[in-house]
Amino acid sequence: MREPLLDPTGDGDRGTNTSLAQPRPQSLAGLTLGLLENTKPNATVLLRAVGRELQDKYGVREVRMFRKGYFGTPVEESVVQQMLNNCDFAVAAIGD
Repeated sequence: MREPLLDPTGDGDRGTNTSLAQPRPQSLAGLTLGLLENTKPNATVLLRAVGRELQDKYGVREVRMFRKGYFGTPVEESVVQQMLNNCDFAVAAIGD
């Protein structure tokens, strides 16, 4: 049995409140991006490529990398706070 694809924007599940805490930025130009890698192989490689692409194509000013302690557990609250205090938006990725 195939697992259904999940829509990260929440458009597919109207029964759940998926509103964002803050509105999406109109532009990424001049913003600081936080990248959260989960310690799996190739996650850093993937995220660095995403960061470069966002800088080159969309004018992201700065890219900061953050790391979970272990891929099988939720991200530590201290890392979440660092990202909230130092980044305008974030991307998380897995590897393998």
